[in-house]
Amino acid sequence: MVIIGCTPVAFGVFDYETNENWVWFMQKLREAIGSPSVAVMTGVKDVYPEAEHRECMFHLVSNFKKKHRGKVFTEHLWAAAYSWHPYFFEKHWDAMEKAKPKATQYLRDCHKKLWTRSQFRTIRKVDYVTNNLAESFNKWIKEFKAMNLDDLMDKIRQLLMVKWNQRRKVARNLEGVILPHVMKNLNERSRDLNMDVEECGDEVGEISVLGGSGYRHVVNLTNKTCSCRTWQVSGIPCKHAIAFITSLSDNSMENYVDHYYSIEKFRAAYAQLIPALPDKSQWPKSEHGFFLYPPLLKSVAGRRKTERYKGFAEGNGNKGRHQCPICKKFGHHWHNCREGNPEDIAAMLAERGPPKKKRKTTESNNVPVQEVTSQSMIFPLPSENNEIAIQAPSSEKTARSKSGSNQPEVLSIEYPIAADSKKSKCNKRVPTNKPTGKNPGAANKPKGRKKDGGVKGKNLTTLDSPAMGTRSKKMAPASPAMSTRSKR
Repeated sequence: MVIIGCTPVAFGVFDYETNENWVWFMQKLREAIGSPSVAVMTGVKDVYPEAEHRECMFHLVSNFKKKHRGKVFTEHLWAAAYSWHPYFFEKHWDAMEKAKPKATQYLRDCHKKLWTRSQFRTIRKVDYVTNNLAESFNKWIKEFKAMNLDDLMDKIRQLLMVKWNQRRKVARNLEGVILPHVMKNLNERSRDLNMDVEECGDEVGEISVLGGSGYRHVVNLTNKTCSCRTWQVSGIPCKHAIAFITSLSDNSMENYVDHYYSIEKFRAAYAQLIPALPDKSQWPKSEHGFFLYPPLLKSVAGRRKTERYKGFAEGNGNKGRHQCPICKKFGHHWHNCREGNPEDIAAMLAERGPPKKKRKTTESNNVPVQEVTSQSMIFPLPSENNEIAIQAPSSEKTARSKSGSNQPEVLSIEYPIAADSKKSKCNKRVPTNKPTGKNPGAANKPKGRKKDGGVKGKNLTTLDSPAMGTRSKKMAPASPAMSTRSKR
C-alpha cells in the first residue's frame, strides 16, 4: 500500500515482504505514476534513487529496546526524533552517547535511514516520524482480510470509492483558502504566547521566548522561514512565526500557510473518479494460455491469526487498569483526580465519604522463631492418640505399633532408665521371688506392683497418661514379645 500524504495511491499483493517483491512493486508503481519524490519501503533505492527514505520511529524504538534500556533513552530518544533543529538533536544525542556509547553505535550501524526531523528536507511538507497512516489503513480493512484474494481487492476498491466520493462532497462545501482544521489549530496556538517580538523590518523580526528556555529565533515572513526549522519542514507557521504575524496589523494567517494545505489542492486530489464495477460473475473472461494456481502457503499450527502480534513495548492498553468515574481516565482514583471538576469530587466525597486508609500492620507474617536455650534435641510433643514406644536394643528388631498396625511407630525415643531398674525394661514384667515369712510375698513384693503385674518406677507410664491414649486404658503396657497381631 502506497500513501502520499493522506491519499491512497496504489496497493499490491505478494506472499512475503522481501527485497525482490518490493522492487517489483516499485517498478509497477513507477510505470503507473512516474517518478515522484516519495520514499516508500524497501527497494526504493533501486527504483527511486533520488527519493528521501525515512524510517518509522516506532519500529526503531521497538528494536532498540530489545538491546538497550534506561531512563536516559526514555527522556532523549523520542525527543531527538522530534527535534526540528540540529542543535537540539545533538544535545539529546550527546546525553545518550555519554550514558552508553554502545547504544549510539548501534543506531549508527543499524539505523542509517532518516528518523529525526532535524534532517528532513524542507521541500516536502510532511513531518511524520511514524507510519501511522499505513497502520490506520490496515485497521480499516482488518475485518475483510479473511476473504478470497479477488474479493478482497474488490472490497478495497469499493471502500476507496466510497471514501473518495465523501471527501469530494466535503471539498465542494469548503470556503476560504486554507483547510478549516489547519486554521483552527493555528488560532488555538495563537493564544497565550509568552514571547517578546523585536521587529528588524516589516517582514523580519527577532522572537525571544520569555521564561523557560529563553531561546531567540529569527523569523522571515517573506521567505516563510524560521531559524527553528519548524515552518520550513511542516509548511505551517511555528509559534515564533505566529507571534510575529499576530503582532502585525492587517495580516491574515492564511497568507503564510503552504499551498499544500489549501482547499484547491484538496479538491484536485479527489477530483478523479474511481470507476464502479459489477460483481465478478459479470467480469470479462481472459485467456492467458495458462492457469494461475494459488500460492503455496506454509502450514501454521493452530488457528489463523486475525490480529497482528503486539510488540513487547506496546502493553495491553487500559486492560486491568482502574478508571476514574469523574474524568473517565485511567490510572488513578476519584479522590486523587486532578483534571476533574472540583464540584464533582465534592459530591463524590459527600456520597461515599473519605477514602479508607490502609492500616499499617506491624505484625510479621513470618512464623516466630523461639530461641533455643538447650543444647539437646527438641522434638514435638506426642499427640493424645499415639503412644510413645521405647526403642528396643540394636540387636532386636524394630518394635511395631501397639495399636495393632504393621507400621513402625512414628517417633521412637530412647529414654534414660532409672538407677534401680537398669537390668530390666520398664515395659517387661519383673520376676518375683518365693514368698517367705508371715506375709508371703510381702517382703519380696515390690511396692509398686499391682494385681495385673507391673513395676512402679520413675520411667513407668501411668494408665491415665496421654501416652496411654488407646481404646482400652485398663490394659497394662504390653511387652515387645506381644507386639503382633496374633497375641498367642
